[in-house]
Amino acid sequence: MKPKAGCQLTVIVPTYNRCELLGRALRELLEQTSPAESYEIVVVDDGSTDDTPAVVEGVAAPEERLRYFRQENKGPAAARNLGVREARGEIVLFTGDDCLPDRRLLEEHLKAHERAGDVGVVGHVSWHPELRITPFMAFLEEGAQFGFKLVKDPENVEPWHFYTANCSVRKHWLEEVGGFDEDFKHAAYEDVEVAYRMQKRGLRIVYRAGARTYHHHETTLDRYLVRQRLSGRAAALFYCKHPELKVDLGIAHSARMTTALKFFEAASEYAYALGVRDELRGEEPPPEAELGALWQDAEQAEAGRKWVREVFGEMDPDKEELLKLRAELHRMKQEWERVTSRRLYRWAEGLAKAAWGALRKLGFGRGVRVE
Repeated sequence: MKPKAGCQLTVIVPTYNRCELLGRALRELLEQTSPAESYEIVVVDDGSTDDTPAVVEGVAAPEERLRYFRQENKGPAAARNLGVREARGEIVLFTGDDCLPDRRLLEEHLKAHERAGDVGVVGHVSWHPELRITPFMAFLEEGAQFGFKLVKDPENVEPWHFYTANCSVRKHWLEEVGGFDEDFKHAAYEDVEVAYRMQKRGLRIVYRAGARTYHHHETTLDRYLVRQRLSGRAAALFYCKHPELKVDLGIAHSARMTTALKFFEAASEYAYALGVRDELRGEEPPPEAELGALWQDAEQAEAGRKWVREVFGEMDPDKEELLKLRAELHRMKQEWERVTSRRLYRWAEGLAKAAWGALRKLGFGRGVRVE
């Protein structure tokens, strides 16, 4: 399909059963500072069962630059691939149906591509100002979910920060690597994985804090733990495709019983801290349901590390690390013995020379008889 005249950028919005917020996000995307003719919006409905089609039609009626496509439910990776195939712009920008953009979002992305060249661009994501930010949500913004504070070099960003809530890249990069891997059925690691493949082919990713969008989606510890479990499944899939990333994905670390122990300890301390806070504020104790995320199935704790052998066979990650450590200690011991034996020899040789020199000065030497 030939690009629409003047269309530089296609915004791709995959969506699933979030029609009310989607409508608002689309209206704000249509009110950007970039010229209307410079971009289009492609909505890909991933099999929604709510009023998504009617909402999109209501927003799109007077707007030719907003196009709607629908597929059976396959997950966000497949939805984005459909959006890329239909995109008319040279640059594709990904965002979410729960993300409300700053009015300069598209302008900042286009500016970054113009100035930095053929790069991938990651913009900034934060909680929407309308939300009530809980302590847990503030914790997520420190790096657990929005890891922008962990970016070491804005001009050369690692693929772990390629969040499809706010990122853009020229379409040809996605075509060269075959798009998003549709084996990833949930919104977890599918964006990082495609960024990793693009970066291996030479893509440089930059971070531009001025390209902002706002996540309008409250979350709780309960919900986040469910999401993390899906992320763990996605990480295992990622590892199977790219085993060289075992350490980066935390696969071996996840097998350690200390991970569960740290969680139980932290959960206990947090519940205790909540009790201290409640009493000091004079608040009534919360119902048990509010602490549901702090309780774990006892069978999970008893299972411990049994799953490790299913993934690694007989090689236990901890055992592997211990073997490496033991080999390193053995090597260090050999090196120490080698170095110390040389030093001892040199020290003895130096002492002998010094003693012999002292004896010569005292008249003891070759040809001198000692009475």
